[in-house]
Amino acid sequence: MIQRIDELTQPAEVGRYYLVPTVTGAWYDQIAAWPVIGPKHNDRHCLNFVHDHYHLDARFMPSPGGNEYSKRAYWRSAWGSPLQINRQCNPDGLPTPVWKKLLCKRATNPAVPGLIEDINEAVEVGNSPQWKCHVDEWVGRQAKRDGRGWICPHRPVSLADQPVVEGVITCPLHLLRIDAATGIVLPLKGGA
Repeated sequence: MIQRIDELTQPAEVGRYYLVPTVTGAWYDQIAAWPVIGPKHNDRHCLNFVHDHYHLDARFMPSPGGNEYSKRAYWRSAWGSPLQINRQCNPDGLPTPVWKKLLCKRATNPAVPGLIEDINEAVEVGNSPQWKCHVDEWVGRQAKRDGRGWICPHRPVSLADQPVVEGVITCPLHLLRIDAATGIVLPLKGGA
């Protein structure tokens, strides 16, 4: 039997099939059943992103072609340009997710370390008041646990299926870094 991704108690295994929520919609002018993670939401507070959206689950997305620059841009877009609703894109809304059998192709979005560095640098030099607001609001807060593991305190997303890297779990939605042992939200920069 194929396991649902939301039932995992440990990180998803690359090369294994899972049942994954997918939402059919247009992303960069390509209509497909895109793998998504977390609930449909908006990020009006702090991040000033008013459109309802789903975050794409890079672990199950197709691999991009092209040179290294285009691959990097693709993975950054997979994180920073969610499947959204606005007048130009999916104006009639996004449907409820449908579970599909998909292959886990990677442990996480390969752009995440660089994204965290870029956001941290922008916050440090004062170029990103939205991300400073977001980070300041959550750093030091305690994540909750359910029967599977930690739940991100910002959006109720299970982190049980995410990899632990140097003692830290990074939420794939808004890059909150959570200490894997204590559940405390950490600054963007620094260790556990």
